[in-house]
Amino acid sequence: MNRIPHYAIDYYNKAVVSRIIDKYDYAPMDAVRSFLMSETHGLLEDEDNGLCAYPARAIFDMWEAERITGDPRNCASLRGE
Repeated sequence: MNRIPHYAIDYYNKAVVSRIIDKYDYAPMDAVRSFLMSETHGLLEDEDNGLCAYPARAIFDMWEAERITGDPRNCASLRGE
């Protein structure tokens, strides 16, 4: 597994966690834990998946789809909807 650069993962962590806090009113540490422990984050970290080319909004959508359906691949952003 090739990891995306640390500055890219930092960007996504901050952007997605901020959206989680804003939308779901999670406590900051709960939002961080929820994102870092998600399958979405694991997919994002692997450079071979190419997710670092997606905007933070799409990564948040993946996390949200995972939260709702259990699979981040059910995300409308990935399906092109």
